[in-house]
Amino acid sequence: MQGTYDPILVALSILIAALAGYVAIEFAGRLFSRRDQWMKWLAGGSLAMGSGIWAMHFVGMSALMMPITITYDLGITVFSWVAAVLVSALALFIVSRGELNKLNLGLGALAMGAGVCVMHYSGMAAMKMDPGLGYDPFWFTVSVIIAVVASGAALVLVSALRSIRSWADVARRIGASLAMGVAVAGMHYAGMAAVTFEAGAFCAPGNLLDGGSLTTPTVLLSLIGLGLAIFFAVRDAREAIQAKREAQAAAERLELLAFVDRETNLPNRPRLSQLIGEALASDTPYFGIVSLRVQREDGADGRTELPAVARALQTLAPTGVIIARTSPDQLLMMLNPYALQRSVQALVPVLQRVTEQAGARGVRLAFGLAMAPEDGDTPQMLMLRAAARGDSLVELSQALAAHGGPSLSTLLGFQADEDLPTRTSAA
Repeated sequence: MQGTYDPILVALSILIAALAGYVAIEFAGRLFSRRDQWMKWLAGGSLAMGSGIWAMHFVGMSALMMPITITYDLGITVFSWVAAVLVSALALFIVSRGELNKLNLGLGALAMGAGVCVMHYSGMAAMKMDPGLGYDPFWFTVSVIIAVVASGAALVLVSALRSIRSWADVARRIGASLAMGVAVAGMHYAGMAAVTFEAGAFCAPGNLLDGGSLTTPTVLLSLIGLGLAIFFAVRDAREAIQAKREAQAAAERLELLAFVDRETNLPNRPRLSQLIGEALASDTPYFGIVSLRVQREDGADGRTELPAVARALQTLAPTGVIIARTSPDQLLMMLNPYALQRSVQALVPVLQRVTEQAGARGVRLAFGLAMAPEDGDTPQMLMLRAAARGDSLVELSQALAAHGGPSLSTLLGFQADEDLPTRTSAA
Protein backbone atom coordinates (compact mmCIF):
# COMPACT_ATOMS: atom_id res chain seq x y z
CA MET A 1 0.00 0.00 0.00
CA GLN A 2 1.47 3.33 -1.11
CA GLY A 3 0.79 6.92 -0.07
CA THR A 4 1.57 10.45 -1.27
CA TYR A 5 2.81 13.52 0.61
CA ASP A 6 0.97 16.80 1.04
CA PRO A 7 3.63 19.45 0.15
CA ILE A 8 2.05 22.08 2.41
CA LEU A 9 2.19 19.82 5.46
CA VAL A 10 5.76 18.82 4.57
CA ALA A 11 6.76 22.51 4.44
CA LEU A 12 4.96 23.17 7.73
CA SER A 13 6.75 20.26 9.38
CA ILE A 14 10.14 21.69 8.34
CA LEU A 15 9.10 25.15 9.58
CA ILE A 16 8.08 23.72 12.95
CA ALA A 17 11.40 21.87 13.20
CA ALA A 18 13.31 25.08 12.42
CA LEU A 19 11.37 26.99 15.07
CA ALA A 20 12.11 24.23 17.56
CA GLY A 21 15.80 24.61 16.69
CA TYR A 22 15.64 28.36 17.31
CA VAL A 23 13.93 27.70 20.64
CA ALA A 24 16.80 25.38 21.54
CA ILE A 25 19.38 28.09 20.77
CA GLU A 26 17.49 30.82 22.65
CA PHE A 27 16.85 28.70 25.73
CA ALA A 28 20.44 27.45 25.76
CA GLY A 29 21.52 31.08 25.93
CA ARG A 30 19.14 31.73 28.80
CA LEU A 31 20.38 28.63 30.65
CA PHE A 32 23.99 29.71 30.20
CA SER A 33 23.48 33.31 31.35
CA ARG A 34 20.69 32.95 33.94
CA ARG A 35 22.15 30.49 36.42
CA ASP A 36 19.82 31.85 39.08
CA GLN A 37 16.81 30.58 37.08
CA TRP A 38 18.47 27.52 35.56
CA MET A 39 15.74 25.00 36.44
CA LYS A 40 12.95 27.22 35.14
CA TRP A 41 14.62 27.70 31.78
CA LEU A 42 15.55 24.01 31.53
CA ALA A 43 11.97 22.92 32.17
CA GLY A 44 10.45 25.52 29.87
CA GLY A 45 12.99 24.93 27.13
CA SER A 46 12.62 21.15 27.28
CA LEU A 47 8.84 21.42 27.09
CA ALA A 48 8.84 23.92 24.20
CA MET A 49 11.65 22.31 22.21
CA GLY A 50 10.43 18.75 22.79
CA SER A 51 6.85 19.61 21.89
CA GLY A 52 8.09 21.34 18.75
CA ILE A 53 10.14 18.34 17.63
CA TRP A 54 7.25 15.99 18.42
CA ALA A 55 4.80 18.24 16.55
CA MET A 56 7.12 18.21 13.54
CA HIS A 57 7.03 14.40 13.47
CA PHE A 58 3.27 14.28 13.97
CA VAL A 59 2.65 16.80 11.17
CA GLY A 60 5.17 14.96 9.00
CA MET A 61 3.27 11.70 9.54
CA SER A 62 0.00 13.47 8.77
CA ALA A 63 1.56 14.71 5.52
CA LEU A 64 1.53 11.12 4.27
CA MET A 65 -1.86 10.74 2.58
CA MET A 66 -3.03 7.12 2.80
CA PRO A 67 -6.17 5.49 1.34
CA ILE A 68 -7.19 4.54 4.89
CA THR A 69 -8.13 6.46 8.05
CA ILE A 70 -5.08 7.01 10.27
CA THR A 71 -5.61 6.86 14.03
CA TYR A 72 -3.23 6.65 16.99
CA ASP A 73 -3.12 4.96 20.37
CA LEU A 74 -3.23 7.60 23.11
CA GLY A 75 -0.75 5.98 25.50
CA ILE A 76 1.95 5.29 22.92
CA THR A 77 1.52 8.77 21.43
CA VAL A 78 2.00 10.37 24.84
CA PHE A 79 5.08 8.17 25.34
CA SER A 80 6.56 9.46 22.06
CA TRP A 81 5.95 13.06 23.22
CA VAL A 82 7.64 12.36 26.58
CA ALA A 83 10.63 10.92 24.71
CA ALA A 84 10.94 14.15 22.70
CA VAL A 85 10.81 16.29 25.85
CA LEU A 86 13.44 14.15 27.60
CA VAL A 87 15.74 14.31 24.56
CA SER A 88 15.39 18.11 24.55
CA ALA A 89 16.15 18.27 28.27
CA LEU A 90 19.30 16.22 27.70
CA ALA A 91 20.42 18.52 24.88
CA LEU A 92 19.86 21.71 26.88
CA PHE A 93 21.55 20.20 29.93
CA ILE A 94 24.66 19.32 27.92
CA VAL A 95 25.08 22.73 26.26
CA SER A 96 24.40 24.63 29.50
CA ARG A 97 27.31 23.04 31.36
CA GLY A 98 30.00 25.14 29.67
CA GLU A 99 32.55 24.04 27.09
CA LEU A 100 31.39 21.19 24.87
CA ASN A 101 34.22 18.62 24.80
CA LYS A 102 34.49 15.62 22.48
CA LEU A 103 33.32 13.11 25.09
CA ASN A 104 30.17 15.07 25.95
CA LEU A 105 29.52 15.67 22.26
CA GLY A 106 29.85 11.99 21.35
CA LEU A 107 27.80 10.63 24.23
CA GLY A 108 25.22 13.38 23.85
CA ALA A 109 24.82 12.77 20.11
CA LEU A 110 24.35 9.03 20.64
CA ALA A 111 21.85 9.50 23.48
CA MET A 112 19.90 12.19 21.65
CA GLY A 113 19.93 10.25 18.39
CA ALA A 114 18.59 7.20 20.18
CA GLY A 115 15.91 9.31 21.87
CA VAL A 116 14.82 10.86 18.57
CA CYS A 117 14.57 7.40 17.03
CA VAL A 118 12.52 6.16 19.99
CA MET A 119 10.18 9.13 19.59
CA HIS A 120 9.79 8.64 15.84
CA TYR A 121 9.33 4.90 15.73
CA SER A 122 7.11 4.81 18.82
CA GLY A 123 4.97 7.43 17.11
CA MET A 124 4.75 5.16 14.10
CA ALA A 125 3.92 2.19 16.33
CA ALA A 126 1.08 4.22 17.88
CA MET A 127 -0.96 3.53 14.71
CA LYS A 128 -1.14 -0.18 15.73
CA MET A 129 -1.43 -1.31 12.13
CA ASP A 130 -2.83 -4.73 11.35
CA PRO A 131 -0.91 -6.37 9.80
CA GLY A 132 2.07 -4.69 11.41
CA LEU A 133 4.48 -2.25 9.82
CA GLY A 134 7.55 -3.47 7.98
CA TYR A 135 10.87 -1.64 7.79
CA ASP A 136 13.50 -1.49 5.08
CA PRO A 137 16.89 -2.15 6.77
CA PHE A 138 18.75 0.33 4.57
CA TRP A 139 16.48 3.32 5.16
CA PHE A 140 16.07 2.40 8.81
CA THR A 141 19.88 2.52 9.21
CA VAL A 142 20.05 5.80 7.29
CA SER A 143 17.43 7.36 9.58
CA VAL A 144 19.38 6.31 12.69
CA ILE A 145 22.64 7.72 11.29
CA ILE A 146 20.92 10.99 10.39
CA ALA A 147 19.43 11.19 13.89
CA VAL A 148 22.83 10.78 15.57
CA VAL A 149 24.69 13.13 13.20
CA ALA A 150 21.92 15.75 13.34
CA SER A 151 21.92 15.56 17.15
CA GLY A 152 25.68 16.12 17.26
CA ALA A 153 25.44 19.02 14.82
CA ALA A 154 22.62 20.53 16.88
CA LEU A 155 24.72 20.33 20.04
CA VAL A 156 27.64 22.08 18.32
CA LEU A 157 25.45 24.81 16.82
CA VAL A 158 23.48 25.48 19.99
CA SER A 159 26.65 25.58 22.09
CA ALA A 160 28.40 27.93 19.66
CA LEU A 161 25.48 30.34 19.32
CA ARG A 162 24.15 30.47 22.88
CA SER A 163 25.75 33.92 23.35
CA ILE A 164 24.65 36.78 21.11
CA ARG A 165 26.75 39.91 20.56
CA SER A 166 25.56 41.40 17.27
CA TRP A 167 22.97 41.19 14.52
CA ALA A 168 25.35 38.88 12.67
CA ASP A 169 24.89 36.40 15.51
CA VAL A 170 21.11 36.66 15.05
CA ALA A 171 21.53 35.82 11.36
CA ARG A 172 23.72 32.85 12.28
CA ARG A 173 21.07 31.65 14.72
CA ILE A 174 18.41 31.78 12.04
CA GLY A 175 20.65 29.95 9.59
CA ALA A 176 21.54 27.33 12.19
CA SER A 177 17.89 26.77 13.14
CA LEU A 178 16.97 26.29 9.46
CA ALA A 179 19.79 23.76 9.10
CA MET A 180 18.61 21.96 12.23
CA GLY A 181 15.04 21.95 10.90
CA VAL A 182 16.13 20.39 7.61
CA ALA A 183 18.25 17.80 9.47
CA VAL A 184 15.42 16.78 11.81
CA ALA A 185 13.00 16.62 8.89
CA GLY A 186 15.55 14.56 6.96
CA MET A 187 15.63 11.99 9.75
CA HIS A 188 11.84 11.86 9.85
CA TYR A 189 11.33 11.37 6.13
CA ALA A 190 14.18 8.85 5.94
CA GLY A 191 12.37 6.94 8.69
CA MET A 192 9.11 7.22 6.78
CA ALA A 193 10.84 5.87 3.67
CA ALA A 194 11.85 2.82 5.70
CA VAL A 195 8.22 1.93 6.48
CA THR A 196 6.25 -0.51 4.37
CA PHE A 197 2.47 -0.84 4.68
CA GLU A 198 0.92 -4.18 3.86
CA ALA A 199 -1.97 -4.22 1.42
CA GLY A 200 -5.26 -4.06 3.26
CA ALA A 201 -3.64 -2.90 6.52
CA PHE A 202 -5.71 -0.79 8.92
CA CYS A 203 -5.26 0.98 12.27
CA ALA A 204 -6.50 -0.67 15.46
CA PRO A 205 -10.20 0.10 16.11
CA GLY A 206 -9.46 1.05 19.72
CA ASN A 207 -7.21 4.01 18.83
CA LEU A 208 -8.54 7.21 20.41
CA LEU A 209 -6.71 9.85 18.36
CA ASP A 210 -7.85 10.70 14.84
CA GLY A 211 -4.80 11.81 12.86
CA GLY A 212 -6.76 13.88 10.34
CA SER A 213 -8.71 15.92 12.89
CA LEU A 214 -5.61 16.58 15.04
CA THR A 215 -3.36 17.89 12.26
CA THR A 216 -4.66 21.46 12.15
CA PRO A 217 -4.76 21.95 15.96
CA THR A 218 -1.26 20.48 16.22
CA VAL A 219 0.11 22.88 13.61
CA LEU A 220 -1.55 25.91 15.18
CA LEU A 221 -0.65 25.05 18.76
CA SER A 222 2.95 24.25 17.89
CA LEU A 223 3.43 27.49 15.93
CA ILE A 224 1.81 29.55 18.69
CA GLY A 225 3.67 27.74 21.46
CA LEU A 226 7.07 27.98 19.77
CA GLY A 227 6.42 31.62 18.89
CA LEU A 228 5.59 32.44 22.50
CA ALA A 229 8.65 30.54 23.72
CA ILE A 230 10.89 32.55 21.40
CA PHE A 231 9.15 35.78 22.44
CA PHE A 232 9.68 35.20 26.16
CA ALA A 233 13.27 34.08 25.66
CA VAL A 234 14.11 37.13 23.54
CA ARG A 235 12.34 39.46 25.98
CA ASP A 236 14.26 38.00 28.90
CA ALA A 237 17.50 38.35 26.96
CA ARG A 238 16.75 42.02 26.26
CA GLU A 239 15.88 42.64 29.90
CA ALA A 240 19.09 40.93 30.98
CA ILE A 241 21.13 43.02 28.53
CA GLN A 242 19.42 46.21 29.71
CA ALA A 243 20.05 45.30 33.36
CA LYS A 244 23.69 44.62 32.53
CA ARG A 245 24.02 47.98 30.77
CA GLU A 246 22.41 49.79 33.70
CA ALA A 247 24.72 48.03 36.16
CA GLN A 248 27.72 48.93 34.01
CA ALA A 249 26.58 52.56 33.81
CA ALA A 250 26.11 52.66 37.58
CA ALA A 251 29.59 51.22 38.07
CA GLU A 252 31.02 53.84 35.72
CA ARG A 253 29.24 56.59 37.65
CA LEU A 254 30.63 55.28 40.92
CA GLU A 255 34.10 55.11 39.40
CA LEU A 256 33.68 58.66 38.15
CA LEU A 257 32.70 59.82 41.63
CA ALA A 258 35.68 57.98 43.08
CA PHE A 259 38.21 59.54 40.72
CA VAL A 260 36.80 63.01 39.93
CA ASP A 261 36.64 66.20 41.98
CA ARG A 262 32.97 67.21 42.01
CA GLU A 263 33.54 70.97 42.07
CA THR A 264 35.96 71.20 39.13
CA ASN A 265 35.33 67.87 37.34
CA LEU A 266 39.09 67.36 37.33
CA PRO A 267 40.78 64.08 38.24
CA ASN A 268 41.34 63.83 41.99
CA ARG A 269 44.34 62.65 43.97
CA PRO A 270 43.62 58.88 43.72
CA ARG A 271 43.18 59.15 39.95
CA LEU A 272 46.38 61.15 39.49
CA SER A 273 48.23 58.66 41.67
CA GLN A 274 46.95 55.89 39.41
CA LEU A 275 48.11 57.70 36.27
CA ILE A 276 51.55 58.43 37.74
CA GLY A 277 51.87 54.79 38.75
CA GLU A 278 51.07 53.70 35.20
CA ALA A 279 53.70 56.09 33.81
CA LEU A 280 56.32 54.85 36.28
CA ALA A 281 55.58 51.26 35.30
CA SER A 282 55.91 52.01 31.58
CA ASP A 283 59.03 52.56 29.51
CA THR A 284 58.73 56.37 29.43
CA PRO A 285 62.12 58.10 29.90
CA TYR A 286 61.12 60.75 32.45
CA PHE A 287 58.30 63.14 33.23
CA GLY A 288 57.46 65.96 35.61
CA ILE A 289 54.85 66.78 38.24
CA VAL A 290 54.12 70.50 38.68
CA SER A 291 52.23 71.72 41.73
CA LEU A 292 50.19 74.93 41.87
CA ARG A 293 48.90 76.24 45.19
CA VAL A 294 46.39 79.12 45.36
CA GLN A 295 47.01 81.73 48.09
CA ARG A 296 45.14 84.97 48.77
CA GLU A 297 47.20 88.04 49.65
CA ASP A 298 44.78 88.92 52.46
CA GLY A 299 45.40 85.53 54.09
CA ALA A 300 41.92 84.17 53.35
CA ASP A 301 41.37 80.61 52.20
CA GLY A 302 42.46 80.25 48.58
CA ARG A 303 40.15 77.36 47.78
CA THR A 304 37.41 79.69 46.51
CA GLU A 305 39.75 80.94 43.79
CA LEU A 306 40.92 77.51 42.67
CA PRO A 307 38.01 76.69 40.30
CA ALA A 308 38.70 79.85 38.27
CA VAL A 309 42.39 78.95 38.03
CA ALA A 310 41.47 75.40 37.00
CA ARG A 311 39.22 76.68 34.21
CA ALA A 312 41.99 78.92 32.90
CA LEU A 313 44.35 75.94 32.72
CA GLN A 314 41.98 73.85 30.58
CA THR A 315 43.71 75.16 27.44
CA LEU A 316 46.55 72.77 28.31
CA ALA A 317 44.39 69.67 27.77
CA PRO A 318 45.26 69.23 24.04
CA THR A 319 48.97 69.13 24.88
CA GLY A 320 48.58 66.05 27.07
CA VAL A 321 49.09 67.88 30.38
CA ILE A 322 46.89 66.21 33.00
CA ILE A 323 45.50 68.59 35.62
CA ALA A 324 44.22 67.18 38.92
CA ARG A 325 42.85 68.70 42.10
CA THR A 326 44.63 67.06 45.00
CA SER A 327 43.55 69.35 47.86
CA PRO A 328 41.11 72.25 48.36
CA ASP A 329 43.67 74.89 47.31
CA GLN A 330 46.11 72.87 45.19
CA LEU A 331 46.39 71.54 41.66
CA LEU A 332 48.95 69.06 40.39
CA MET A 333 49.86 68.86 36.71
CA MET A 334 51.42 65.78 35.14
CA LEU A 335 53.49 66.72 32.10
CA ASN A 336 53.02 64.44 29.11
CA PRO A 337 55.69 61.73 29.54
CA TYR A 338 55.69 61.07 25.78
CA ALA A 339 56.08 64.74 24.77
CA LEU A 340 57.74 66.50 27.71
CA GLN A 341 59.28 69.33 25.64
CA ARG A 342 55.93 70.11 24.04
CA SER A 343 54.20 70.06 27.43
CA VAL A 344 56.71 72.50 28.92
CA GLN A 345 56.51 74.84 25.93
CA ALA A 346 52.72 74.97 26.31
CA LEU A 347 52.72 75.05 30.12
CA VAL A 348 54.92 78.03 30.96
CA PRO A 349 53.14 80.70 28.86
CA VAL A 350 49.76 79.56 30.18
CA LEU A 351 51.04 79.70 33.76
CA GLN A 352 52.39 83.20 33.11
CA ARG A 353 48.98 84.38 31.90
CA VAL A 354 47.12 82.66 34.74
CA THR A 355 49.54 84.15 37.29
CA GLU A 356 48.90 87.66 35.98
CA GLN A 357 45.12 87.16 35.99
CA ALA A 358 45.22 85.79 39.52
CA GLY A 359 47.42 88.66 40.70
CA ALA A 360 44.83 91.14 39.46
CA ARG A 361 42.34 89.51 41.87
CA GLY A 362 44.72 89.59 44.82
CA VAL A 363 45.69 85.95 44.45
CA ARG A 364 49.21 84.55 44.45
CA LEU A 365 50.28 81.23 42.96
CA ALA A 366 53.08 79.08 44.37
CA PHE A 367 54.68 76.38 42.25
CA GLY A 368 56.72 73.24 42.74
CA LEU A 369 58.37 70.66 40.51
CA ALA A 370 59.28 67.01 40.95
CA MET A 371 60.90 65.02 38.16
CA ALA A 372 60.60 61.27 37.78
CA PRO A 373 62.49 59.16 38.44
CA GLU A 374 65.20 61.17 40.24
CA ASP A 375 62.83 62.91 42.68
CA GLY A 376 60.89 59.75 43.53
CA ASP A 377 59.93 56.35 42.27
CA THR A 378 56.40 56.22 43.71
CA PRO A 379 53.34 58.41 43.00
CA GLN A 380 53.10 59.51 46.65
CA MET A 381 56.73 60.60 46.80
CA LEU A 382 56.54 62.59 43.57
CA MET A 383 53.33 64.36 44.58
CA LEU A 384 54.70 65.22 48.04
CA ARG A 385 58.00 66.53 46.60
CA ALA A 386 56.18 68.79 44.15
CA ALA A 387 53.63 70.03 46.72
CA ALA A 388 56.28 70.76 49.35
CA ARG A 389 57.82 73.58 47.32
CA GLY A 390 56.57 77.17 47.12
CA ASP A 391 58.52 78.57 44.18
CA SER A 392 57.76 81.50 41.94
CA LEU A 393 57.10 81.02 38.24
CA VAL A 394 60.67 82.18 37.56
CA GLU A 395 62.05 79.50 39.86
CA LEU A 396 59.78 76.89 38.26
CA SER A 397 61.02 77.92 34.81
CA GLN A 398 64.63 77.64 35.94
CA ALA A 399 63.94 74.19 37.39
CA LEU A 400 62.36 73.05 34.14
CA ALA A 401 65.29 74.46 32.15
CA ALA A 402 67.69 72.47 34.34
CA HIS A 403 65.93 69.33 33.16
CA GLY A 404 66.20 70.16 29.48
CA GLY A 405 63.22 72.46 29.14
CA PRO A 406 63.39 75.98 27.63
CA SER A 407 63.88 78.90 29.96
CA LEU A 408 61.00 81.25 30.68
CA SER A 409 62.81 84.19 29.06
CA THR A 410 63.24 82.17 25.88
CA LEU A 411 59.59 81.18 25.80
CA LEU A 412 58.22 84.66 26.51
CA GLY A 413 60.80 86.73 24.63
CA PHE A 414 62.36 88.47 27.69
CA GLN A 415 66.05 89.26 27.81
CA ALA A 416 66.40 87.68 31.24
CA ASP A 417 64.21 86.03 33.82
CA GLU A 418 64.68 89.06 36.07
CA ASP A 419 62.70 91.19 33.57
CA LEU A 420 59.51 89.29 34.40
CA PRO A 421 56.74 91.05 36.33
CA THR A 422 57.42 90.74 40.03
CA ARG A 423 53.87 89.57 40.80
CA THR A 424 54.71 86.14 39.43
CA SER A 425 56.58 85.48 42.65
CA ALA A 426 54.93 83.40 45.33
CA ALA A 427 54.97 84.30 48.94
